[in-house]
Amino acid sequence: MSLDLKVSFVIPAYNAEKTINECLINVIRESDNFSSEIIVIDDCSSDDTIKIVKKFSNVKNYTLRKNSGVGYARNVGSRLAKNDILCYVDSDLIISKNSVQELVKKLITDDKIGSVGAIPESVTLTKNSWSSKFVGLRSAFGFEDVIDEVEVSDAQSEFFVIYNDFLKKIGGWKYYRNAGGEEYELGHRIVFFNKKNLKIKHATYKTYWSNISTRFTKNIDRTEKYIQIFVKRKKFDSKGSGATSGHAISALLTSFLCLNVILLIIIENSVNLINSFLILLLLQIFLEFKFLIFAKNKQGLKMFFYAILGIQILNIGILLGGLFFLYNLTFNYFKSIFNISSK
Repeated sequence: MSLDLKVSFVIPAYNAEKTINECLINVIRESDNFSSEIIVIDDCSSDDTIKIVKKFSNVKNYTLRKNSGVGYARNVGSRLAKNDILCYVDSDLIISKNSVQELVKKLITDDKIGSVGAIPESVTLTKNSWSSKFVGLRSAFGFEDVIDEVEVSDAQSEFFVIYNDFLKKIGGWKYYRNAGGEEYELGHRIVFFNKKNLKIKHATYKTYWSNISTRFTKNIDRTEKYIQIFVKRKKFDSKGSGATSGHAISALLTSFLCLNVILLIIIENSVNLINSFLILLLLQIFLEFKFLIFAKNKQGLKMFFYAILGIQILNIGILLGGLFFLYNLTFNYFKSIFNISSK
């Protein structure tokens, strides 16, 4: 069914030569349901991303002079867009059939809705990677019980729709170092302006989930940025966001487990330490049990045990991100004191 609506598709891309072709094929298919335009904002890629984009005669492209981050690229797309409904799609996604139509239909039903996003599928497009399967499961967990839609605190920045006028009214996208954090910050502002963020079951996407090593590194960076957002909001994000109170408690338990391991190395054959380690591990398994069962149901019993280890690795990334935040906070504090005293 075609909707008599005008939609601007905005696709930020950076070094996306391996994924942009299939992404655009799917977006073009979905764009046929609207009077639409497709805009790719190339964030100064060093590969053949823009060459691939130029093969599509019905796709507009704009290349930034320097790499400025996904938030900046999305804002450029907003400024270039001619239509009031924006559909943001990341360049490494394969969006499901009729998904954009479902997103737009929901957006226009209620003026209290600020954004409508798709729900990620746990399956990974990255082949032969067990850790990528785990990352996909961890990222998609939290929506398995959604029947139709769910209200959330964050905006599904990878694939969602929003009115351009409203986005500009609330100040557009905030720029962050690297990618990550924009979805929380924008989602919180949407809520501040008395609008709702929704994610709907009838719109989904697949992606190339990263391996656990890459996600570990990203967790360090994203946690450092997220704590700044959390301090302002003083509240964790909703289920499925990856920034819930459950994630924080799980990371705290991992910190205690790591401390136990260190003490066991120093103090050999300590029964009390071994018992405390087992108790902490059981507490964490209890806390993460729904996710572990979800992982087991999707990928088998092997994934249940793999996920226990994977959780520790990702949690250590979160803990290091917290330490990185404290380091920057301390460094900037003493830097400000030095600057004041030198004047």
